[in-house]
Amino acid sequence: MSPANPFLAIGNCTLDDVVTPDGQISPRQLGGNAVYTAAGMRLWNVDVSLVSVVGADYPAVWLEQLADAGIDISTVARIEEPHLLRARSFYFPDGSRTDRLKEAQALLPANAGETLDLESEYADTGSPLHRRIWPSFCPDLSQWADQLGAAAYAHIAPGPLPRNRANASFLKRRRRGQVEITFDWPWWDWDQEAHADVDLLRNIDYLLPSIEELTIHADAAEGAKTVTDNPDGHAFDVARRLLAKGPKGVGVKMGARGMRLLLQNQKRWFDIPTFPTTAVDPTGAGDAFCGGFLVGLAHTDDPVEAALYGAVSASFIIEDFGVLHSLQVNARQARSRLRRLQALLALQK
Repeated sequence: MSPANPFLAIGNCTLDDVVTPDGQISPRQLGGNAVYTAAGMRLWNVDVSLVSVVGADYPAVWLEQLADAGIDISTVARIEEPHLLRARSFYFPDGSRTDRLKEAQALLPANAGETLDLESEYADTGSPLHRRIWPSFCPDLSQWADQLGAAAYAHIAPGPLPRNRANASFLKRRRRGQVEITFDWPWWDWDQEAHADVDLLRNIDYLLPSIEELTIHADAAEGAKTVTDNPDGHAFDVARRLLAKGPKGVGVKMGARGMRLLLQNQKRWFDIPTFPTTAVDPTGAGDAFCGGFLVGLAHTDDPVEAALYGAVSASFIIEDFGVLHSLQVNARQARSRLRRLQALLALQK
């Protein structure tokens, strides 16, 4: 990779079924944490490489659309097995979601079976199918190291712990530490759910979990055994203890409530608002935030300002189903929203 193309989005491509609280259905849409992250980067007019793995039957047209929008797909590996990494997102009126059909039965319209495949087994997070196939669709060094070892900015989405650890360590070694790495915690290794891996975290510059992830995996921060949905409570202690393991900052994504950022040697949260817009499909907003955040770091070297970039990226993603609509957004539009969000934040101070 040339110095002019420094951004990596490392993670999954998926086929997503989405059902909104009002019963709207969007089947088999292009998704995946790496795809949304790459889109969140691209709208700032930076050069992005998507580092992922797809199956033999993954729709080529989707990758072509990403490429047409300027996202480098040369580092997307295609394997011979079918692309079984399917995802469901069923959203409830309070903004929460589930990927489990049984939990969402009351949400589904009567004719949902005519649009969605409700019979096949899906790779619900933590299910036996997910555990079996997920590693096949998470990129490892053999698939991308030779091409992208010079990257200066990388976001690593959740993946098997040994793979995430190896990817982060490789980037830091290759760049002699001159690389910024963000990571969306946790890494979903089910035998190590409450384990904050120091060998990984020492190579992560900014840890960007959702409040739900921080809640579920609070035990990973030794001494912080409970975390509530109130970020002013135990979440601060959890974030502080995670900072002690290596990162420069921990940003807790809270959906429509915005984001809270705790930095090394700071004693308070920085509150980051969302950009006011109408949410149609919140899928991928957190991933797009991570992509925008990393671009903001590159542009400003200021994590608080970078979080505003992230909020802008997320705002474009949620305005329609899937990711493809966001590929039409340009940097001028993004900068316009950034200025408005900067003004909003100034008023809140």
